[in-house]
Amino acid sequence: MINSNKILLVLLLMFLPMLLIKSQDRNEMQHLRDLVEKQEELRFLNMSGDGRWVSWQSVYETRPSELKVSSVNCKKPLLTIQGAHYWQFIRDHEIVYSNGSETTYRDLHTLKEKSFDDVKTASYVDFLDLLYIHHNEKGQYRLDFYGRNLQLVRTIPDVNRVIKLAKEIIIIRNDGKLNHVLRYDGKALQEIFSSPSEIYSVAASDLKEGGWILTIRERNGFSMFFVDHELKWKQLSVSGKMKFDGLAVHPSSESNALLIDLQTIQVRDKGIVDIWYGKDFDLEDHFRDKKISSRVLWYPGEDRVVGTSDEDYSEIAALGKSGLFLRSVVDHEQVDSNDLNAKETIREYVLYDPKSGTNTAFAKTSKPFVIDDSGRFLLYRDAQNWLLYDVSNRTVRSTGLLENAVPYFSEDNQLIWVEGDKIFRQNLLTLQKSLVSEFSMQEIELVNGTVNKSLLQQHILMQKIDVKKGLLLKLTDRMDQTSSIILLKGRISKIMVDKTADRITDFIFNDLKSYVWFSENFNKSREISSVSGNSKMHQVYSTGLSSGNSKDIRLKELKYKGVMGEELTALLFYPPGFSEEKKYPVVASIYELQSKNRNQYLHPTFKNSRGFNERLFLELGYMVLLPDINNAGDVGPGMAALHCVNAALDELQKIAQADMKRVGLLGQSFGGYEANFIATKSNRFAAYVSGASISDIINTSFAFNYNFFSADYYRYEDGQFKLGKFSDNREKYYGNNPLYFAEDVKSPMLLWTGTADKNVNPEQTRSFYNALRKYRKPVIALFYQDELHSLMGKDQRNDLTVKMIEWFDYYLRYKKYFMD
Repeated sequence: MINSNKILLVLLLMFLPMLLIKSQDRNEMQHLRDLVEKQEELRFLNMSGDGRWVSWQSVYETRPSELKVSSVNCKKPLLTIQGAHYWQFIRDHEIVYSNGSETTYRDLHTLKEKSFDDVKTASYVDFLDLLYIHHNEKGQYRLDFYGRNLQLVRTIPDVNRVIKLAKEIIIIRNDGKLNHVLRYDGKALQEIFSSPSEIYSVAASDLKEGGWILTIRERNGFSMFFVDHELKWKQLSVSGKMKFDGLAVHPSSESNALLIDLQTIQVRDKGIVDIWYGKDFDLEDHFRDKKISSRVLWYPGEDRVVGTSDEDYSEIAALGKSGLFLRSVVDHEQVDSNDLNAKETIREYVLYDPKSGTNTAFAKTSKPFVIDDSGRFLLYRDAQNWLLYDVSNRTVRSTGLLENAVPYFSEDNQLIWVEGDKIFRQNLLTLQKSLVSEFSMQEIELVNGTVNKSLLQQHILMQKIDVKKGLLLKLTDRMDQTSSIILLKGRISKIMVDKTADRITDFIFNDLKSYVWFSENFNKSREISSVSGNSKMHQVYSTGLSSGNSKDIRLKELKYKGVMGEELTALLFYPPGFSEEKKYPVVASIYELQSKNRNQYLHPTFKNSRGFNERLFLELGYMVLLPDINNAGDVGPGMAALHCVNAALDELQKIAQADMKRVGLLGQSFGGYEANFIATKSNRFAAYVSGASISDIINTSFAFNYNFFSADYYRYEDGQFKLGKFSDNREKYYGNNPLYFAEDVKSPMLLWTGTADKNVNPEQTRSFYNALRKYRKPVIALFYQDELHSLMGKDQRNDLTVKMIEWFDYYLRYKKYFMD
């Protein structure tokens, strides 16, 4: 009996440490689970018309999201609605929100509330000052319009669709025989068109005479009609053809013409062999039916169509209402449709005049044009300066502004320029320039400037500013990266947001009188703040998550130089409860330049698309290092990454508490490639994680990319990799190829990929795994079934996050039983 007790005591002493370790590990994981459940992430900030109310969405780890509405003068939300998927402020103090098929109206002042069942869509139409409720099948597709005090104004039965245009509502209803198109201006209901076929789309035309453009879908294609204000219609006919496989309308600079794309679909031959010719330009045609497009100008009033497509030029794009169009000269030496997508290419541009059919060359540039609303003035950049082209007299002049300046057109033929820490005003006619203001050592962003990118694909931007209302400026200090927001009106400036180290996002303003915004920092979750009139800035809402461990997290910036001597920064985060007397393991995550995210909240979650979460590792007692990597110089992306990471580690080892024997490295996508290469060249890391990564740049540069449907070489020559042509840089390709040096990997590697990743072929991960396995290197590969380049599934994200923690805990914290 005595011997048995001794044996039990010995066994207990042997296994007690293991049980304690497992218990501690479970407690740590439970702490992380509890932490993420408490998180509240704020999104979709909005403000009421009078600036007195704000709304936002609160998102949680596992609970349903919530709509919250609060007064700017009260820190406690007035409304909290779980699961709302749509909401909109009405007038000054009313709101409508939808949850499933139920829509609720609420007056935030009187608390009057009304719910509507069986709702398909609901929306407030500001130009009519009406709320409409469009019911679903259960509500017999009834459309109701409500005015102030929720007074029913109009009811329309059997409505299929509601379309909001700029100044009116278009209603499509079916009476069992015909589809009717009705316009409603808040008073009268008028039918403008009817057809037995489906009304596919309705839009207001941009013709001088107004009217509408209707696209009709029939069994054998699409047709287009123009309806004028006298309700007379014309059907588009091109050489007798009236039905097309696709139709699209674009802005036109001709006041009496519509610019239309005509699409014909050429069905792909699915025979026994697919033949790829050396002169094939768009390889996507081998995978999808080919879309053949041509662009025409349709003059409905003249019943005339002018073809504009030309094999020597790109398709035309409107220049305001100048009557002229912009297009570029086609490079017939281009091999693939994607060849120019990854680099700045100087293109030759011409002005197309539809009246004469001529193309007049006028500019060469690699950057987008910035134009005014009329299309008379075009700004563009040459190698160093901004040039101004005046369409009215076909002259070009230098503005005297450098290429890094940002222009905005304003009223009265004026330009506002933001150049570094200065703001200039320039007369468009005389080009006389005057200094508006200077903010020494500050980077300036014009917050209330409007940027229209609808024609960016055609290399056209429209940027303007209403100077009369003032200039709302975000100033960022070049030295300490703090920022403030001021309102500059004439010579008077008013501080709207005091200088802060916080990140300011979603800055919303109401006629430059009321302002709300999100603010956050690496150790402070998002908060909502507000300021209006002469009131002081104040907090509207805080999640209360900035207390406890979050506030204990510290940040140190490590400075070092890149390959070309450029200044770079690594962000080093210290864990909560940091002690000067202890040594800490370090996890370094790499991609490209990361220091710009210094004041982004470290949000803890297990829903990480790439598995890594800085906050979870900090909570477990790791230091976290985020170094900048700049692919500069001529050494290649792998060698540049190795140089930058080594320089960051040299600074890290000056931190006495960083245990340089327990440092791990991870990366995903391009960062995964960098991690793969560094693993073949470095002995400074105890373990690696590489996800969705490239291991053989020579193979993949000429492989087919099923995400972009083209050969991938353009991304390697001119994209992130910046390797240049393979034929000119063979040694650089060889020297930066991880697979060629797999036998030199000295530390364990965890690889992961999604089997449905079409951006980086998962066989790249399998190849690296095969090489490491052949050379008897410690390696584990995770293949997430049917997942993409980044993990999308909740369970998959959770699994990878946990496995990444387990991996580094095993090798950096020596948690030998963590993965049991």
